[in-house]
Amino acid sequence: MSAPPRAGFGFGFGFGLALAGLAALAFTGALAGAASAGAAAAEPFPAGAPLTGRWSASDESPGAAGAREGPAGQLPDPAASDDPLTRALAAYEAGDVDAAQQLFLQAARAGDALAAYNAAVIRLNGEGAEPGEQAAIDLLMQSAKAGFGLAQHMLATLYERGQFLPPSQSLAVHWYRLAAEQGDAAAQLSLATQYYLGRGAARDYGEAARWYEKAAEAGDAGAQYIVASMYEQGLGVQADLEQALAWYSAAGRQGDVVAQLKAKEVVERLAAERGQ
Repeated sequence: MSAPPRAGFGFGFGFGLALAGLAALAFTGALAGAASAGAAAAEPFPAGAPLTGRWSASDESPGAAGAREGPAGQLPDPAASDDPLTRALAAYEAGDVDAAQQLFLQAARAGDALAAYNAAVIRLNGEGAEPGEQAAIDLLMQSAKAGFGLAQHMLATLYERGQFLPPSQSLAVHWYRLAAEQGDAAAQLSLATQYYLGRGAARDYGEAARWYEKAAEAGDAGAQYIVASMYEQGLGVQADLEQALAWYSAAGRQGDVVAQLKAKEVVERLAAERGQ
């Protein structure tokens, strides 16, 4: 079998800036956009929806959703802040990309992983001329090695697509796994597909099913459909029509018409098996 159970839906997602809330305490943003189960041609990275929060290596996973408010909900004036990252974000939101980039680079040189990621994204998105392309990749790598999940995911995608970096499916698997282990559902979906296809790692339907199910539990409708199909077929998991029905139904509730039809089909099969 050369493709996931439901191949053919599109693969495209953008990486936008990770934006710190003006008085946020920890980075808790969710990845903008979602990866699908299929492979695709390389695309530029358009600016995505802003992500809120401030992150450090000791904080909770950067794959979690939501953002915390500052003390008593009072927000300081970002332009008056002594923190380069806070001023960088304010400059970016005001449309001064060049000033924002200089401040991101300043914070990145001080070891801020979120700033390094943002500086890389601005350059690779074509929003700024600095730093050079290789320096931007180095910043992305710096952020990923520091444990920043969005950087890990983006780096994996660049390796998978051969965009800005020599293509390497094994390195894509490595970085997808690190991001997936932090709860990034899109990275979990991509990692599952790598295992399903035997791309960058030995084909392993059990591992594929495990990571598809994690993405499904996080609410990804595509993953819900795929894991339902795997339970229906007994591929990588013990065949279980009840589980298949549960996951087809979950995808169907998100508007997947084919999943809705499959759920009805499984209901009929279960009724037939029960002699109803």
